[in-house]
Amino acid sequence: MKILIVLILLFIVYSLGLAMYHLIREKGQGKNTLRFLTVRIIVSLALFGLIVLAIKMGWVQPHGIFNQPIKP
Repeated sequence: MKILIVLILLFIVYSLGLAMYHLIREKGQGKNTLRFLTVRIIVSLALFGLIVLAIKMGWVQPHGIFNQPIKP
C-alpha cells in the first residue's frame, strides 16, 4: 500500500512538471496546461480518499502526532 501511495505521489509531481512545461512552451495559450493541472487535482483528491480509506480499513497505521492520546 505504501508503494502505491508513493507511486501516486510521483505521478502527481510528474503531472505538475508537465503542466509547467506546457505553460512555458505554449506561453499560457494552450489547453494542455489546464488539462494536466486538472488531472493533478483529481489524482490528489483520489489519493486523499485512498489514504483515508486505508486508515479506516487498517491497511496503514498512522503514527507520530496523530497516534498519541489526547490529554485533558
